[in-house]
Amino acid sequence: MEYTQEPIPEIRSERSIGMHGPNTPFRHWKVMRDYIADILHRNHYEDLISYNTTVEHVEKTGDEWKVVLRKEGKKQDYWWSETFDAVVVASGHYWVPYIPAVEGLEQFEKTRPGSVVHSKHFRGRDSFHDKRVVVVGASVSAADIAVDLVDTAKSPIHCVTIGHTTNVFFGDVAFDHPKIQQHPSIAKVVNRTVHFIDGTSVADVDHIIFGTGYSWTLPFLPSLPVRNNRVPGLYQHIVWHKDPTLLFVGAVGAGLTFKIFEWQAVYAARILAGRATVPSQEEMQKWEDERIQTHGDGPKFSVVFPDFEDYFEAVRELAGEGEPGVGRKLPKFRREWFRNFIDGTELRKGLWRRWNAKAKADLEKDGVKARL
Repeated sequence: MEYTQEPIPEIRSERSIGMHGPNTPFRHWKVMRDYIADILHRNHYEDLISYNTTVEHVEKTGDEWKVVLRKEGKKQDYWWSETFDAVVVASGHYWVPYIPAVEGLEQFEKTRPGSVVHSKHFRGRDSFHDKRVVVVGASVSAADIAVDLVDTAKSPIHCVTIGHTTNVFFGDVAFDHPKIQQHPSIAKVVNRTVHFIDGTSVADVDHIIFGTGYSWTLPFLPSLPVRNNRVPGLYQHIVWHKDPTLLFVGAVGAGLTFKIFEWQAVYAARILAGRATVPSQEEMQKWEDERIQTHGDGPKFSVVFPDFEDYFEAVRELAGEGEPGVGRKLPKFRREWFRNFIDGTELRKGLWRRWNAKAKADLEKDGVKARL
């Protein structure tokens, strides 16, 4: 997932080595944080950034974009506006947690502040020692959290997965653990009892953790409303049909994350530099219409997997080679990138399978001892 010219440091944590072996491809979050920071600082790029500043409003006025900004102060906030020739939205879509509306959930949280948690704010198992926990969600965050809690929280961990779409990469392997009990959707919460739509319930619940993803939101850009948790009108998930001076980087559900950002950023930069062109509005609309037919008009519209090669090559062709000695040269897609990605997901699934098998064997052994 690394950028093509900036390899991720070969720094592996002892925990990751213990779980996945000496060649583990996974890195601690601090390594990834420093990786990004080092890229930012190497050429004093940070001097071009205004930190602790929020974008409050963006609108096109004539041939320019008016951007209203706010910086918080100790005694007062400072507001001002600036104008730009173009705007690149790179704020991502993993910012606003999505928590579904559940009858009684708000009262459950009011009665026990901190009892409702989204995976964005999950900071480890220590706070859940000997607590009865319900985990909502069937994707990777819910899976990681449930597995992390099996030997800390009260057994079993109650997971709301039945009838929910599992992660396209990891499936439901993690939830096949003897200390995890799977349930369908929550019907309501009454006091500390969670009732499920099949009529079953769990009493004396201490925490409900939601691994239910995020909501796309662009509050600063009212001219481009989000629809069905995606941004409509983006050609190749990058160029706004109505005005190519509004571009997006990161408006995808990706797997090769940094590389996809790199390809998108290069194309966006070359458009703004006049070194790449955009198709006609009709052609861009046709691309979106055809993708809706194949992927639907919801979140799956923006999922690149498993068509990485097709997408990378399409964007690389649009970006072009660039002028000699100017800009970043995008290499042809290498299938080893896809293989490495799949190998990483299989490595994690293999770990879950081993843990599940060991837990089942331990329970069986304990049962034999009890019968003796």
